[in-house]
Amino acid sequence: MRAMRMLLPAVAALLLALMPATASAAQESPAAGGEGVSVAEYELDIAVAGTPPSSGLTCREITGARVCFEHYGDKWWVRDTAADGASAVVLWDNYRNGSLYRQGECQNRLGSGTWGVCNKNYYEDSTLDWLACVYDVSEGRLIRCG
Repeated sequence: MRAMRMLLPAVAALLLALMPATASAAQESPAAGGEGVSVAEYELDIAVAGTPPSSGLTCREITGARVCFEHYGDKWWVRDTAADGASAVVLWDNYRNGSLYRQGECQNRLGSGTWGVCNKNYYEDSTLDWLACVYDVSEGRLIRCG
């Protein structure tokens, strides 16, 4: 019993000594987005109303959503094509030097038949993968992507 009473304060002191070191180590981790960092930032953008240009777009469409990317200007154009209470969304991944650099989404919550735009800025030497999706904002769940 006496050995236990002596051991308990020693264990408590050891834990207290380790806690600041653990906290400072977590604070010194590299920032996301730096060169050579594999942690990707996640960006959530809510589209504002707009009218897409008549040319210069690459588009994809699924039931309920039409998504276009404007290469000159790095803009996502997202249109909700169904009056179903869900939102049209583009989910995108941005790769640099073969590694995931950034990722995010552009949500159009403006209603059926309305175009929305999210203005981004990607490196010219980067690659984009993207999906057109339908998203239920109120339930926080994807309904479909394609």
